[in-house]
Amino acid sequence: MGCRGSLKLAMASKISCSCDFVLSNEAGNELAKGEAQINLDGERLSILPKFGVTIHLSLVDITKILPVDYRLDMTLTSRERLSVSNLGYKFGDFVSNLFQARNEMILKYLLMNESIKKSGVWGDLFFADASSAAKQFEKCELRLYETSIVLIPTTGEPIRIHYSNVSQIEAKDYSIAITTEIGERLVISKIGRELDSTSRDLSDAINTLNIQGQSLIKNLVPSADPSVVRSASRLLKDGKAARRSDIESVSPEVWRAFEKKLEQTPISSGYQYLKSIARQEKIAIGIKRGLMDDLTGNYLWVLIPIDSKNPQLGNAISVEAARIPSSNAKDNAVSTDGIPPDEDSATATGGNATYFFRIVGRKDYAELVGKMKELDAKVDSMISRMNELMLDINFRREPIFLSDEALRTDPKYARYNFAASKIPSLRDLRQRFIGRIIHSSPEQWKSDVLALLSFNQSTIDDNAKWEKK
Repeated sequence: MGCRGSLKLAMASKISCSCDFVLSNEAGNELAKGEAQINLDGERLSILPKFGVTIHLSLVDITKILPVDYRLDMTLTSRERLSVSNLGYKFGDFVSNLFQARNEMILKYLLMNESIKKSGVWGDLFFADASSAAKQFEKCELRLYETSIVLIPTTGEPIRIHYSNVSQIEAKDYSIAITTEIGERLVISKIGRELDSTSRDLSDAINTLNIQGQSLIKNLVPSADPSVVRSASRLLKDGKAARRSDIESVSPEVWRAFEKKLEQTPISSGYQYLKSIARQEKIAIGIKRGLMDDLTGNYLWVLIPIDSKNPQLGNAISVEAARIPSSNAKDNAVSTDGIPPDEDSATATGGNATYFFRIVGRKDYAELVGKMKELDAKVDSMISRMNELMLDINFRREPIFLSDEALRTDPKYARYNFAASKIPSLRDLRQRFIGRIIHSSPEQWKSDVLALLSFNQSTIDDNAKWEKK
């Protein structure tokens, strides 16, 4: 069988091959089979059979790619399975092109428009996850983005590591070894003369992010000394929210400055009410640079656990966000949902909103009431999960609250639908999402909050969402 096309490192190339194919449903029953031409063209894969039904797929319709014994098995979002064989001696080229094209789409969809700083560094990759399960990849590209390092195997999906989650980096012997805070370990080796420049650029990217974080804190607390600023910035790296108890252990002054700044925002009264029914030492606040720098300003976001003061209102954590007031009146325009505007915000509701999530399963919560140690562990885990998710989706909210139907059917949310299939924490939080409440008026907002929290306690169905009547 003949095959034409070549692998390009910077971008996926077109490639076309003759092949045999089998399309099966979830139960394994054959739906179509035969000889065909298979075309990979940018973001599309087509199977063109002889006098049969054409199969035309977006690469995001492919959830899994498994090359085995010169056969290419693919799982689709429809849960169908597509098996392609007899690609000839160019099988390897087709597989590499397919992975590369799909990986470019994954990065486009999951990085949420984050700009790239360095690319084209190639080596071999060893990756061990937090459970020590290890994988070895030959030929892997290393890329540096604004807030993360991405490793892209030629026969595997991209691995993204946020700079804020890196605990140790070592560069020597033509290798860069990275250890994360959750125990992952990555070694990209055989990078040759690129070692020095890549190490320098990686260090610069992390330092830039750290400087931005320290500057945000110093602007918020001008009287804080350098050691306090450094310590606080480590807790609040890249916009992460830190618990009140942790921030106050560094400096009570920093926490007071956060709350004072919140008093100047539209969510002040809402924050004070939620604080009054919350576990105050577990409240977490983060400070985040806007997605569009000076055009969007900076903002505060707050996680407020409501878990034990009143059993009828517990098992919830709320999320609020507001732009930090600027001396420039134009900069203080409130954006959708209190976050810097992006291309999706014009379709949203136009106003600040409070979001609520379950901490644990509704049936499980009754068993935890009064067991503070176990409940504290669940709250801390939820705060960590919220932090990771917000980093993964660049602090956008729509991937969380949009309905499954909107994600599936509206083309402008295609990247969010793909993200929901690829990010486990996003799937989990969409399942834990209770509902959101628009800040229409203080009285209506408070009434809706009580209704939502009561609803959350009155049902045992974890899939039930609150809707305003």
